[in-house]
Amino acid sequence: MRNVVHFAILLLLLPGAYQEAPILAARVKRGELPVVEQRLPERPAVVQPVKSIGQYGGTWRRLAKAKGDMGLNSRLGYETLLHWNRTATAVLPGIAERWEMSDDATTFTFHLRKGMKWSDGHPFTSEDFYFTHHHRTLDKELTDVPAPWLVIGGKVVKLKTPDKYTVVMRFSEPYGLFPEMLCYRGSMLALCLPKHYMKQFHPSYADRAKLLAEAKEAGFVNIRSYFGIKANLEENPQLPSINPFVCKTPFPAPRCLAVRNPYYWKVDPQGRQLPYIDEISYVTVFDVNVLNMKAMNGDVDFQARQINAANYTLFMESRTKAHDPKKQYRVHLDSSPTSVCIYINQHSRDERLRPLLKNRDFRRALSLAVNRDEINDMVFSGLGVPTNAVGNPYDWCYIEGMDQQNIEYDPKRANELLDELGMKRGLGGWRRMPDGSPFHQLLHVFPSEAGSSEDLWLLISEYWRELGLRFIVKHEDGALSSMQVIAGNSDFWAYAIAGVHWELDGLWFAPISPSSYYAPLYGRYYYSQGKAGVPPPPEHQQLVDWYHEMKSTPSREHRKKIGQQVLQRWAERCYIIGVIRPPEVFIISKRFRNVPDRIIQDYRLMSPGYIGIEQFYIDSAGENH
Repeated sequence: MRNVVHFAILLLLLPGAYQEAPILAARVKRGELPVVEQRLPERPAVVQPVKSIGQYGGTWRRLAKAKGDMGLNSRLGYETLLHWNRTATAVLPGIAERWEMSDDATTFTFHLRKGMKWSDGHPFTSEDFYFTHHHRTLDKELTDVPAPWLVIGGKVVKLKTPDKYTVVMRFSEPYGLFPEMLCYRGSMLALCLPKHYMKQFHPSYADRAKLLAEAKEAGFVNIRSYFGIKANLEENPQLPSINPFVCKTPFPAPRCLAVRNPYYWKVDPQGRQLPYIDEISYVTVFDVNVLNMKAMNGDVDFQARQINAANYTLFMESRTKAHDPKKQYRVHLDSSPTSVCIYINQHSRDERLRPLLKNRDFRRALSLAVNRDEINDMVFSGLGVPTNAVGNPYDWCYIEGMDQQNIEYDPKRANELLDELGMKRGLGGWRRMPDGSPFHQLLHVFPSEAGSSEDLWLLISEYWRELGLRFIVKHEDGALSSMQVIAGNSDFWAYAIAGVHWELDGLWFAPISPSSYYAPLYGRYYYSQGKAGVPPPPEHQQLVDWYHEMKSTPSREHRKKIGQQVLQRWAERCYIIGVIRPPEVFIISKRFRNVPDRIIQDYRLMSPGYIGIEQFYIDSAGENH
């Protein structure tokens, strides 16, 4: 086997050389915790701060509109087996301090950190991986189908644990993309739940009848849903964690709280146990407009989630108005790798509409009718980038210009295309379907976490109405809207598309899941192994085949070539109506430190997790700057 990615940086200090936060030192003095040397692994991971060694203490203020805004299962709980570097261009050790990949890219061996512990002080070992794989991933009572990223050639990965600190994962076919996949998917919740805690909720370890009674008493219909809620870091404060912060008060309390993990396994170069910050406090705000108003008032220390880029000018005007220095902030602006777009269902349940949605010229007409420059000026203060939502300069498969195809504003040509399709105008100038039936459609929108403005979708519906296409914007609850599109019931659905490392989330560009929003019924067919959904036609099956080739090859260059083929197909075929790459607006208080000059805001990086939130700190002197 060959060593691929190296060893973690090691810090060798004399006994007693490690340091800890004052709030933990006080607990040690009271006899509530062991000394810091006994809480850290033998070789802690060393985190190089972005700019400076930090100060201990303080509260990181955030705002939350929904449960997921706590981020403890994802963006603010980014601890994976392997880890992105801060430019998302290389794979580094994470939970594993070192690892190897076989020459044929089928076998991966991970070496864990000796002495690493869960947040309750219990040892973290390979037993946690074995338990999670064999008693959750492969347990059909708890999991219908193993996660697709753990499956190659129709066979799920085999996991062995030859000793307490070694995990071996073996696939039946090459899986060259697996190391990068682990940077995205390889979290505690996916691979290594705490066996010592979770076994009390598992029917193989606990009395089934008693467990089912507990589940029903707690309001759950079965053991699976009960187990799932107990394995959720945002809903179960008792669940041990390896993240820098652990939940103390879950959503939807008026003030949710996550506090530092006393057994966190990382230190800075001076041997100071991380994180620097004591706690994250979330004020619950159920209206996104009110949330943005509170952010303008300086009620956050660092946040992009739910922040509406359309409010950029107002944020800039408000950033220094507060008399309280703690509420003064700066507005950090970065171009987003993610594009907002409209998904056109490639297999509508409406048989009369289906041929039209499959027709490239119809989709091109919709795209050519959108005045992206006007949207950029009116909604995003000219700070966005017009795009077809296929590829971007952050994407390593990007070919210059591919994101500009079919986006010129040309309503004349758009009308010509609709005329050629036989969509004649009738009473009031409204177009009819080629068979003469009325064209009357809904554009489904919901208040997404990206904070897209409602004005954006109203503008687009007006552009299409000017073509004679009757569209009504339908505002929906987020959960309901997602359920409808996954079921194949939404033919025009407004959301966004992956920007960086989309190859790790193949469902965005290949129909391999019901969550392949542009073709959910094709995706359902693949995901269910033909038991549900609709078989994809050759045009879309080829995307699936290309994705599998991209996933398996150990060659990065070959992977890039295949990725470019996928993106070029999408750019040419205009499967979605891309609109804009909006600016990413971050509200950062003047006292908040160790934020890089450039932030890549993308889910596959679990931003800001890839930066290392454990090294953020609050500068008490900064309040007087």
